[in-house]
Amino acid sequence: MPTPRFLVPLAGTCLTLAAAAQNGRTMQLLAPVVLGQTAAVAIEHPPSVAGHAFALATCSPSFPGSLPLSVPGVVQGVLRLDPTAFGVLTLGVLDASGRSPVLTFPVPNVPQLVGASFDLQGADLDGGGTITLTDDELAIVVAAPPPASLDLVGIAPGTFAMGSASGDPVEQPVHTVTISRPFWIGRHEVRQSEYAAVMGSNPAHFQFQPGSGNRPVEQVSWLEAVAYCDALSAQEAAAGRLPTGYEYRLPTEAEWEYCCRAGTTAEWSFGAAPGCAQANLWLILFYCVSQTSSVGSYPANAFGLRDLHGNVAEWCLDGWDGTANYPASSVVDPFVASGTGRIARGGAWLATAAGCRSAARGLPIGTSIAQYSVGFRIVCAPEL
Repeated sequence: MPTPRFLVPLAGTCLTLAAAAQNGRTMQLLAPVVLGQTAAVAIEHPPSVAGHAFALATCSPSFPGSLPLSVPGVVQGVLRLDPTAFGVLTLGVLDASGRSPVLTFPVPNVPQLVGASFDLQGADLDGGGTITLTDDELAIVVAAPPPASLDLVGIAPGTFAMGSASGDPVEQPVHTVTISRPFWIGRHEVRQSEYAAVMGSNPAHFQFQPGSGNRPVEQVSWLEAVAYCDALSAQEAAAGRLPTGYEYRLPTEAEWEYCCRAGTTAEWSFGAAPGCAQANLWLILFYCVSQTSSVGSYPANAFGLRDLHGNVAEWCLDGWDGTANYPASSVVDPFVASGTGRIARGGAWLATAAGCRSAARGLPIGTSIAQYSVGFRIVCAPEL
């Protein structure tokens, strides 16, 4: 890529460097930088700078330093790219949306790129000719995709109606939720064998049953599920398979319901209430199985995900105190950090069909409580 010359001379002529004030321009990674996939970034900017020309610039390897620039009428901000070796990735014009046009770029499927580092930073040019740099940069390391052994499914961004107008009060009001960034989610719950391989132990109540290694791990608390995710993040980061800005964690309630619904609007992703052919649950007069089933034993939903209804309830990341209802307005990537209780979604082998609905929330559970009806599935998703 050609080196942009409009900033390089400025770096050399700034005899007095002053710390630059924050200007409300930041960078956001919208899709991970992974071999063979398409990455995406954008500049978040104040709507007041609509009409400014902008550039996204890059340098590789990552520049370890920074250069404060303050020349009135010429340039403002902190340059976090190598001032002698960077190139322009794209040019455009900012509109009043508060976000630049999304820049997408394919990452070649070249294994030698794993671990390669580069920086991205934005700049905009006003009508008077002053260049303003973004407050931050994206320091990115190219990652390999998640290993096939984790059996993760890629989920595209989208919008859906969360909640149920006919369900419990804590599922209301139905509100519009946008999931703005792609992520991966487990095709099924974490198996007992997978949990033991990472954590060195198996807490499952049903660990002595036939085929237990392929059954979901249960009798695991929220804290233990989070510890598993943290350990998996460390393992995959060490292997170069954790994309910049992503982590292994529990899904938020919004991510979980988005995946469970898989584009449907009925109470269950199957449409009608499931029976024993669709899910492992309790049908009032009898249990379908009366214990956990091997993961993947039931039909997949439209996203290719299994066992979101029944088998074991699945921990979500959000906190909840059991009193707050959903917001009435539209939200983007909602997440509730506070609250002593956590929600396990999807019902279990001992739950009724009503308790296994896509919107069903149940009651909050203490983070240290473990039950033989509660397990979890993982996401590889943007850090919160």
